[in-house]
Amino acid sequence: MKIQAITAIIVNDKKEILLVRRGKEPFAQKWALISGIGAAKKGLLPEEAVRDEVQFDIQTAYQHPRYLFTLPVNNDGIVNEEVVYCGIVDPVLIKVHPPFTLEYRWCAEKEIGDLSPLAFNHNQIIGQYLQDKHPFESPSRCGAKF
Repeated sequence: MKIQAITAIIVNDKKEILLVRRGKEPFAQKWALISGIGAAKKGLLPEEAVRDEVQFDIQTAYQHPRYLFTLPVNNDGIVNEEVVYCGIVDPVLIKVHPPFTLEYRWCAEKEIGDLSPLAFNHNQIIGQYLQDKHPFESPSRCGAKF
């Protein structure tokens, strides 16, 4: 049975997106959005799963997650779709979780291309997010209260 992958887009008050450098395969050493299937394997609902993935990867709470969209995943033996949320974290509380996450970086829209290709289909997810939501113009769309 295939499962959902969960992806968290995290924005800050400077209208940047948080990326993490992965420490484990698949895509070790690549930059990525926080995502995973571990929480889904636990049987958590998508909103609970995205909170769990963020907490695990950067050791802080994912605040105000809001469902954005779902993308189909093709040619994967485990995952059939990717469910994408947008929210915020307290940037002061971020701590990487080696060996799973090695470092993090806040990226403006123009900087994301410098780190590409991102892991998984995260370039596509960010592209869809930018096209649909224009977060760099309005971080409040992801629950930010700045």
